[in-house]
Amino acid sequence: MRRTKGFTLIELLVVMAIISLLLGILLPALNNARAKARETKDGTQIKQVHQSWVTKSLDNQQGRFPLPGEINRVGTIVGRGAEDESKNDHASLYSMCVAQNLFSPQMLVSPSESSGAVAVCSNYDYTQFNPANDVFWDGDRTNPGGPTPSQHVNFTTDVETKSNSSYGAMPLLPRAANAKRSNRRENHWKNSSDSRFAVLGNRGVQNGVDNGPAYSASKTLEIHGGKNSWEGNICFNDNHIQFERTFFPLGMACVPSDRPPPAGDTSCGTGTAAAGLGFDNLFRADDTQSQTDSVLCLVRRVTTSGSGSSATTTHEMGWD
Repeated sequence: MRRTKGFTLIELLVVMAIISLLLGILLPALNNARAKARETKDGTQIKQVHQSWVTKSLDNQQGRFPLPGEINRVGTIVGRGAEDESKNDHASLYSMCVAQNLFSPQMLVSPSESSGAVAVCSNYDYTQFNPANDVFWDGDRTNPGGPTPSQHVNFTTDVETKSNSSYGAMPLLPRAANAKRSNRRENHWKNSSDSRFAVLGNRGVQNGVDNGPAYSASKTLEIHGGKNSWEGNICFNDNHIQFERTFFPLGMACVPSDRPPPAGDTSCGTGTAAAGLGFDNLFRADDTQSQTDSVLCLVRRVTTSGSGSSATTTHEMGWD
């Protein structure tokens, strides 16, 4: 009588146990490799967006980066008239750049995006671009902050409801009428090659709070890090990328701040000249008077009131 050769139940169980053990060893390494690949791709996208601004700045006599209110000014004559501050939100900024083919909508969504409210704008309407009719991007309209826009808008940056960008940039605030010094837009929204000033990067916790319930509840903690700590790619104005785990990166300029350096740290200098200086927070405006420090956020709406030298501009910011 011939016996049929085959595996016994014990042998099959042993093989399955070995495979499970190998998977347990390999999967963490595979997950880490995938996370590192997403982190690298994310940094590359941020760098390319910033590089497109640097390239575009070569067309501007002052070396300024693209500015929606400067592209579509008050009035209907292309390139003439007062700058329209009401258009200087981030939806208009990114949408304007997409219309000019500086980058694609896909470039604006991180491969590590953690929020379900953020997605690629798959229905961007390129036909909206029509300078002869005073329209320069999808969503360019006469009342950007109004509840009933005069044209349909596909590209938005309201990260709390619907956003087509993962990346925060510095708010494009004009200089306040009573400011004693120039603001960050005047100083850094241009091809300055300043390695100490961040202009673009992954979003962070609202107002740069780095501890407590507000920090722990932020969805931005999951973009690259775990659920308990923020990690992100930050692009500085010399186009270098730093992967950070702090809201107070090394190398950034010291500013008037409520977070002075710890005892023994002389990175902001010593003596009377350094009094009141502290570490710059990536996501909080420490110096509200001069507005010279970095704040990376998504401005979803801009409102203006008054006129002339007494006009004031308010930016409604988004974070999670």
